[in-house]
This record gives sequence, structure tokens and C-alpha cells, in this order.
Amino acid sequence: MSSSAQTRLVFALHFHQPYGNLDEVFADAMDRCYLPTVEILGAYPSIRSAIHVSGPLLDWAEAHRPTMLDALRKLVARGQVEVLGGGYQEPMLAILPDRDAIGQLTLMADRCEELLGARPQGMWLAERVWEPDLPRPIAAAGYRYTLLDDSHLYAAGASAPLGDYYVADKAGRSIAVFPIDRGLRTRIPYAEVDDLLAYLESQPGRTCTYGDDTEKFGLWPTTAKRVWQEKWLARFFDALVAAEGWLATVTPTEVLASVPSSGAIYIPTISYQEMGSWALPAEASTRYQDVARRMELSGFGRDVQTFLRGGIWQAFLAKYPESNLIYRKMLRVSDEVAAAEERGDPRAAEARAALYQGQCNCAYWHGLFGGLYLQHLRAALMTALLEAEDIAAPKTGVSLEQRDHDGDLRDELLFESPALNLYVSPARGGSGIELDLRRARYHLTGVIGRRRESYHEDVPRSQVISDEDLGNISAHDLVRATEEGLERYLVVDGYPRGAFVDHLLPAESGPEIMDAAYAPLAPFATLAYEVVEATSDASRAKATLKAESGSFALEKTFVVTAEGLEVRYRLASRVPVKLRFATSLDVTLLSPAAVGGRRIGLLTGGKPAVASTVPGERATAEGVDVLTIACDDLGVAVRLEALDPCEAWRLPIETVSQSERGFERAYQGTSLVMSWVVEVGPDRPFTTSLALHVGGEQKA
Repeated sequence: MSSSAQTRLVFALHFHQPYGNLDEVFADAMDRCYLPTVEILGAYPSIRSAIHVSGPLLDWAEAHRPTMLDALRKLVARGQVEVLGGGYQEPMLAILPDRDAIGQLTLMADRCEELLGARPQGMWLAERVWEPDLPRPIAAAGYRYTLLDDSHLYAAGASAPLGDYYVADKAGRSIAVFPIDRGLRTRIPYAEVDDLLAYLESQPGRTCTYGDDTEKFGLWPTTAKRVWQEKWLARFFDALVAAEGWLATVTPTEVLASVPSSGAIYIPTISYQEMGSWALPAEASTRYQDVARRMELSGFGRDVQTFLRGGIWQAFLAKYPESNLIYRKMLRVSDEVAAAEERGDPRAAEARAALYQGQCNCAYWHGLFGGLYLQHLRAALMTALLEAEDIAAPKTGVSLEQRDHDGDLRDELLFESPALNLYVSPARGGSGIELDLRRARYHLTGVIGRRRESYHEDVPRSQVISDEDLGNISAHDLVRATEEGLERYLVVDGYPRGAFVDHLLPAESGPEIMDAAYAPLAPFATLAYEVVEATSDASRAKATLKAESGSFALEKTFVVTAEGLEVRYRLASRVPVKLRFATSLDVTLLSPAAVGGRRIGLLTGGKPAVASTVPGERATAEGVDVLTIACDDLGVAVRLEALDPCEAWRLPIETVSQSERGFERAYQGTSLVMSWVVEVGPDRPFTTSLALHVGGEQKA
């Protein structure tokens, strides 16, 4: 058979673990998936492929499994494997400043050359999140091509069957785009090998591109048994070798060198179809899935991919305010690192490396996998950003800046000191939207709120099913739970989480009002406060805010010093009323258990008011004058003192989210609620204050 009639298969694999993932997760993935995949490729030297290993995984392998890099380097050296680059820490390029996007792309090329022996000509685009501007930074960093889903090209009006590759450009910068074949992506490794080969044989003379997560080879549910125990991958490779008369595995650069492009294409802002659904708000996501399903059943077929699209990736920043706050912090730190570079700071390169770590995309969003709901990944991003900030913009005194930090066109109050950052949003209940412990480089209020997700409607019908009983099912089609009774935890918060969130509650209220029964007397947790005073010098910063609702007026003053902060309250009412005034501080120590010295104590007169200090255990106590928040392995040491003894509630925050394992309950943090039952009225205000002291040593 002539080479022009052969089917060409580009077989591209994406190896990735998020920055900040647990060592044991890296090790398990390496031993059960990545290393076996490289080894089996080595046993089939005629099968050519393209491989992308993300920066976090390269760094981990260099330190812990250099044998995998050695084995991969040998495959590269003998011309069997073509190395794919990308953003080094697997960032979402579309949201980065140019300096960071090009810097990440260039760093990846440098590291691939150093560790794998070849400078990549093509790149893997994280989550295939495309914007029309991307050819410019990608080409500027020296890359010639990328791989995108075929749905991206259909959305641009391309007709089936798609060509081998197309050319996209921006401002005269051009790159090739290989369309990832959905038929291959959904079949591998779930279809029978004969069916897969028949699919390839039906496309003579074409370049068929496969590109997907290597985790499908052993880490996703059901795949370890299928791929390795049942030898699916070996049987697939055997079939590829046997089909060499009509089928050739090729690398992307071989296609570029031997096959002309199928022409220019201008792809709209888009990602893969599932991402378009995940990015939408819960109700819209449900409607989108229903419309897409009905169109498919009505015979629209590929027209769904061409004309029906959901949200764009950036919509996650609106869907999840917690994601937006990480993003805004990242942009602020990026500016600080750039300023350090401009002034020739000798540690600027160190700060930039930490900044790049804080740009890893995985914890900025949520879809099939845990993502944003995995608190250790969120914490890792913020710790990296705080490290970059500490290096590039260290604090020797106290400052207060009024600027729009979160992108809502309204100014926040940014308090910074050597001990902490406290960012206060007057527009969002006058509460703290970020509280960081600078010496520990720890984001104390890194809690995600409880909200409705579109998939929650499936939780009541989900079942606990073992991997052995799943059969051959894709992770995308999985409906199972990790425990019984998860529907009991489907709670939606009635107010935004944060630091010093104010609540006016009925006097008889108990802790349950902070859950689904949240019904305040006045909505101070969500009111817009007015800034009536803001002053600062090198040793002290102070701001006073006030808000009114009905007969109530609440004034709160923040005072930040070098070692801590104070919050002062004055509550007044035009009519006599008895109520419970409360303020909440939502914190996370990353685990509900008493491990690593984690403890949250409620004290009265220096003695425990409750015996347990376990962060994830619910507790209430009266007469509490001190709360302690500590974690030895994180370097966290915080003491919160109440001027007036209070009733304190320690309430765990748990969410229900989906992952590749099914629906699961996750501890996100602990809400510390301090409350006082008081009588207020004309000429009878209630005043009190809280003082927060930060301990711990400076991280190197």
C-alpha cells in the first residue's frame, strides 16, 4: 500500500499531576501508570508517539523517580518519542499576563531539553482551553504546533472529515493545530481493540490524532484491570504492529514535514464540550446538558459540536468566588515579581519560580475531578504565591491600600504587615476575603463555601459500588458515591465565607442557624459597608466601616499592627431588641483530624471550655474568652481573644463534590462563631472587640 493511502496515527499522551498534590499520589501514579506506560512503549520500538510530562511531574520524577526520566530520554534519543512542551506548571495560558505565559512556555522547553534531551517543537495546551490570541505567545516561545479537540475545529466551521492539521495565527504569528479525534478519545481504552482498529482502517490516507490523559492507563476507575491485568494496551500495540501495512504511527513533526496543511482556521474561545458544561452556573449547566442530550437524540449529531457551546473556562472565576480570589492574588503577585525583576532583586528568579507554581490550573476550577474542592491543592497555590510575595515584596512595616483587588470595580481595604495580610471587602459585608499568615506563608481562610452543583441532583440515586463491580465504564459516565447518605450533606450556605463575617440572629438561635436554617434578623453578612475612616503609618493601620439595615446600625473598626489585628464592634438599634450578635471566622488546617499538631481550642480563663481540640469535631461552649488555632507542621499559631466572654461554636464545613471516584464528602474547614446575647436600643449600644495575635517562625 502506498504511503499516501496509509492511515497515519499520531498517538499523544499527557502525563500530569497538579502542583501541591500529595507525595503518595505522585508515587502511586508513577508506579501504576506513568512508568509502566513508558516501559511498554520501550518494548514496541516501531510505535512512535508524542509525550507531554508536565512541570510538576518532571520536578517530582527528577527528585524521586529519575529512572522514569532516564527511560523516556532513551525513547526520545532513538527517535521513537517526540517531546511535547507547554506551560511549565500547567497554567491556564489564557488568563496569564504575556510575560508569565511566554516565561512558562520557555521554561518548559528549557527543562525538556535538560531532562529529556530534546527541545520540543509542539506543546500541550492545558485542558485545551483555547483563545484566538494564543498563537501569538505560543509562537513567540518557539513552538510550532499544538493539539486541540476536533470539536474546536467544528466550532470554527470546519467540515468532516477533518484535515490532517490546520494553521491558526494571530498578528502574523502562526502555529499548526492537530485535531484530536473524539472517536479515538472515547474508545481508548474502553472499546475492544478490533473495534478500534476497524475505526482507524475506515479512514485511509488521513492523519488521525489521539491526545488524552495517560491516567486512563491505570488510574481512572476500572482502567487498571482493563489496561494492565487484561493487557489491553499490549494487545492494542500488538494490533498496531500487525497493521503496519496500512497503518503508520507518526509524530506530529513528521506530519508537518510530509503533509500540507488543510488551510487557515480561526477557532473561537472554547474548550472541550464537557468543560463548557462544567463552567456554567449550576442551573444553566443542567439546562445545557438537557438541551445537548435532546439535540443528540433528535439526530443533530455533529451539529451539536458545531453550534451548541456552553460557558468558557474563565466563567469558573465568576462561578466560584474562591477561585477568583486566588486568581486576583496571582495577578497581584505577578506584578510584584515583575517589579522585583525590574529593580534587579537577586532573588527575583526564586520568586518567579514560586509564582509559576501558584499558576497551576487544577485548583482554579472544578469538573469531573476534585480540582477547586481539593483544599490541599488550593492551599499549595496560595502558599506558593505567598512565598513569591514574601521574596519579591517583603514587609517591614504596616500598610493599608485601597484598591480594587477582586475585580468588582469597588475598592477593597488591603492591610499588610510582617505578620499577616487582611483583605477586607466593604461591598461584601465588610468582611475579610483573605487572611494570610505571612511568616508561615499560609492562607488561613482558604475555605470554599457550600453551594449547589448541577450534579447534586444525581446524589440521591448514587450507590456505593466497588471498582470490581463497575465493569468497563468511563469516569465521565460514573454515578456512584463513596459513602451512604451523602444527600444529608447537600447544604447551601446562606452567606459568603470569610473572616469576621457579621450576623444578627434571633436571641434563641443555636449553631444550627449557621447551616441550612440561616435566617438573620438583618443581612449584615452581605450588606455593602461604607468606609468612614482609613489611616495608616509604618506601625499601625486603621479603618472604620459602617452599615445600616432596618433599625440596626453596625460599626466595625479594623486595627492592624506588626504582630496582629483587632476588630472593634459597635451595634446600635433605634428600637429595643434582644438578639444574638455573632461574628464568624472560617479557617482551614487542611485536615479535620488531630494530626500534625492540628488543634482548635476553646478556652475559659486559660482552661479548656471543651475537652476536644479536634478541628473537625463540632463543639459549643459558653464563657469562652480565647480561641486557639494551631498546626505544628504548617507553622500556624493564632490566638483570638474576646474582650467579653462569648458563646463559641466550632462547626466543621463539609461539601459534597464529584471526582473520578464518584460523589464524596470533603472537609473544607471549620467555622468559628463567637456570639453574645445582648439587649440593644436607643442610647444602649453593644460594644465589644476581638484581638488576633499571630505566632510562629518565619519560613526560609
